[in-house]
Amino acid sequence: MMNIVFWKHKKKLVLKRIIFITLFLTLLTNPFFNHIENQKTSNKEILFYAQDPTNESNAPIITFIKPEISGIVITYNSYTIIANITDENPPLFGNVTFQISNLTNFLFNATMNYDGLNQWSFNWDNISLYPNQFYEGYIIRIWAIDSSTERNIGKSDDFYVYLNLPGNSPGLINVIIYLSVVVLIIAGLVVYMNKKLLPKSVDEKNKEKEV
Repeated sequence: MMNIVFWKHKKKLVLKRIIFITLFLTLLTNPFFNHIENQKTSNKEILFYAQDPTNESNAPIITFIKPEISGIVITYNSYTIIANITDENPPLFGNVTFQISNLTNFLFNATMNYDGLNQWSFNWDNISLYPNQFYEGYIIRIWAIDSSTERNIGKSDDFYVYLNLPGNSPGLINVIIYLSVVVLIIAGLVVYMNKKLLPKSVDEKNKEKEV
């Protein structure tokens, strides 16, 4: 009887071990598990790279991909800025900054996202908060700090963008108000000058009659 109980117990132990080994092997060959391991390896490589930068003095070269040219008109409430940034020691996340301003004021900056293959992007998704400015526009630029020991700073060219969002027309209203004020000022000056010159012309005519 004892032998039978022992044999059954031994069979359970063997079965548990087989199930455990099968599950372990399944996890090792699972694509999701491999993806996590690859990410860990990639992160370690990035960490190692960040801790051991080389010494070089060249600033990052920044080229706009989107917009392609300066002076474009944005007609949507969201627009993705894309840039290509090349350097011997590429910048790390947090060291690439997108900035926007108008001709008089700095408005905001934000960290750009790394998309791979030297490409960085920023989704400008609060455009509707800014008025259309047909006569002024906005200036966008990108700053990047490489990961060398010198921490060289690169700056893109300034690109101008203009907004023409449907239902967002404070810029047009500003233009109308501005023109109205200019017209009123000119009209006021004309009236003022007429009033100043009219009495003189009347006096001159009276003197001529007296003579």
